[in-house]
Amino acid sequence: MKTALALAALAALVAADVDPLLHDKHHMKDGKHDANYDHEAFLGKDGAKEYEDLTPEQSKSKLEKLLPKIDKDGDGKLTEEELSKHIRFMQERFVTNDVKRTWKQYDERDLDKENRLTWKSYRDRVYGPEGEEISPEYARMIKRDERRWKVADSDSDGFITQKEYECFMHPEDCDSMKDIIVQETTEDIDKDGDGFVTIDEYINDMYRPQDYPDLPEGTEPDWVASEREMFKDYRDKNGDGKLDKEEMTAWLTPEGFDHAEAEAHHLIHMADDDKDDKLSKEEILNHYDIFVGSQATDYGEQLKKHDPAEL
Repeated sequence: MKTALALAALAALVAADVDPLLHDKHHMKDGKHDANYDHEAFLGKDGAKEYEDLTPEQSKSKLEKLLPKIDKDGDGKLTEEELSKHIRFMQERFVTNDVKRTWKQYDERDLDKENRLTWKSYRDRVYGPEGEEISPEYARMIKRDERRWKVADSDSDGFITQKEYECFMHPEDCDSMKDIIVQETTEDIDKDGDGFVTIDEYINDMYRPQDYPDLPEGTEPDWVASEREMFKDYRDKNGDGKLDKEEMTAWLTPEGFDHAEAEAHHLIHMADDDKDDKLSKEEILNHYDIFVGSQATDYGEQLKKHDPAEL
């Protein structure tokens, strides 16, 4: 549920009118801005393997060729609306491609005459035939997948169409899957199994002290302190020190939140040096690492492998 958590974190910050750079853990790593989150939004999740082969000069060159494809009005600057449309396009393309790619693994043995998939066919393909010995972890995953499968099967006919399969694979993009997102995420974070997420469980899910060996004992990074404040001030609405289902729902699936718009706003916040609420080519290239990374990051395969005309 990392996607859901990432969107929820950004949603809460936008709703609270808080600067995402300062408080969103998904934009922070070791106390510094972690641009990987932005690269994935800007370039799409498909571009995540070979970017380290590009030099900064190559990155800037390819980025410069991509920008006119995003600049729909051709005025030489990217607006928040243009960035939002591009990010939304990249999101939708990734989901479409991912569903098509994984659906192809099923053949006439798995699909009926109406091109529908059964739970048994899915389970056998992913986990092996029923009856084979499996680990407790696999058993847990199968149980969880089956529960999600039943929710994605919107007409409860025992079959899943390719469209329903899209909701199964990417529940964060389907309104009908909101409850299962909340349930799965709560189970992931709620270590004592009482159905609630305490502030300690919330922090422990995102922060590992061993990743900060240079910090004095008993201290935390600033972003962790900020997350504690966010929990108390915005997420724990009734102030009882834990998040119930309603509060988890408000955090994970907020009404009216648009991830593409929020991410576009964040990118402009990061790179708009002259504060005109638009990004010029110069500003984008000066901050190229925010959009396409550096040799130390994974993102950017699309800039390496694809002609900008295809984006």
